[in-house]
Amino acid sequence: MANLYDLKKFDLNLLVIFECIYQHLSISKAAESLYITPSAVSQSLQRLRAQFNDPLFIRSGKGIAPTTTGLNLHHHLEKNLKGLEQTINIVNKSELKKNFIIYGPQLISCSNNSMLIRCLRQDASVEIECHDILMSAENAEELLVHRKADLVITPNASDQPFRHLHAIAYNSQYSNL
Repeated sequence: MANLYDLKKFDLNLLVIFECIYQHLSISKAAESLYITPSAVSQSLQRLRAQFNDPLFIRSGKGIAPTTTGLNLHHHLEKNLKGLEQTINIVNKSELKKNFIIYGPQLISCSNNSMLIRCLRQDASVEIECHDILMSAENAEELLVHRKADLVITPNASDQPFRHLHAIAYNSQYSNL
């Protein structure tokens, strides 16, 4: 497991800049692709050199070439940065299954008669999690405020207005959502 104290002291953005320099083998091209100035890239490289106590890149002809430490760093970074990128893309693309959590009497909340349930079941990325429980409106508000539920069905409305929430439907009879 990573030592989080040491990780806090290390600027992880420097590794992204290093990898960009490695890919382009040019400070100016790396700066251009990162939309920052060559001076900023150069300063970041200086900080990274100090961290690793190695030049990381040396002049080679008209360009630069990585040192042995630079090659090793790239080898490890390449795998790890791709893994991070995939993780970020999964979250951003919402490829993860989404749980839609419902609290309420099961007869009402999770029956296929509910238009809401039918619509949710059409989306393959949504899993419906039903909790068959009867609760007060105040307890329902707590679940919603703390994001432990997406929908709570209660038999009666609250006397107190919810701080952040609004009743979307209220009827003394069963209301089909």
